[in-house]
Amino acid sequence: MKNIIKIIKGSFVGMGSILPGISGSMVAAILKIYQDLIDALNDFLKAPIKSIKSVWQYIVGVLIGFMIGFVFINFFYELAPIPITFLFIGFILGAIPSLIKEIKTDKYKWHHFFVMLVAILFMIGFIFITETESTQSGFIYYLSVFLVGVIYAVALIIPGLSGSTMLMAFGYFQILITLVDEIAVAFVNLDFSTIVSQLPMLALLILGALVGLILVGKLMHYLLHHYKAHFYFAVLGIVLISPFNVLFTLQDNTSANVFQSAWYMYVIGAILFLFGIFITYKISHTKNYEGEIK
Repeated sequence: MKNIIKIIKGSFVGMGSILPGISGSMVAAILKIYQDLIDALNDFLKAPIKSIKSVWQYIVGVLIGFMIGFVFINFFYELAPIPITFLFIGFILGAIPSLIKEIKTDKYKWHHFFVMLVAILFMIGFIFITETESTQSGFIYYLSVFLVGVIYAVALIIPGLSGSTMLMAFGYFQILITLVDEIAVAFVNLDFSTIVSQLPMLALLILGALVGLILVGKLMHYLLHHYKAHFYFAVLGIVLISPFNVLFTLQDNTSANVFQSAWYMYVIGAILFLFGIFITYKISHTKNYEGEIK
């Protein structure tokens, strides 16, 4: 039962990595598994097998969440954007009680609330990010591919950051899309010469992601162990503003006019909103008694 709960939590992280306006790391922090993942990442170079064994359930869950996200959520998001959006807003807000418990300290100071305000303003700023153009060739292009990996890894680790949004801000989003598209088409067409020619680019992308994961993972490990209250104040700020980010970007992420949805879609959305709150509230509190479950 304990492993199943961990896999379920991991699946929410995987789905959160795909949904617009939500990040997987934010979901991990909400479900109180973020520190476990960061600790494993921090120890990966010293004891890779032990690190993977400590979080294998979450990894399996994330992969399941990715599959659910790509196969089902994107389909239903296009078919019924209002109910699905309200469901995940419920998932987000249902974690607030558990986050408030995490930020309890003997004495609240101004810098705790300042960190939360900065996180809120940071998230608001992402709403207004538009894609910039970036055309490079030669060495600069190779460096750009490496940086794409670094940036995406950083976004995966820091709660609230969207990898796609970060890449758009730096003008690298199209580089990633083009590279992945060329490799995917080559695999489908069994074009091995193209696959081989793209392997150096893929290796650079993976190398950049590994560098980003390890370096930023160590930074977040330090913050969690020395400034835990500040970290969760920031996460609380992100959680409070995230529903507005999700709603603000809703129309941009679907081809339908969401504001012309039938009235019953809003009724279904309200029901799913309450269901989402209930599910996240229950799951985020399982750590309190999971030790009793064998």
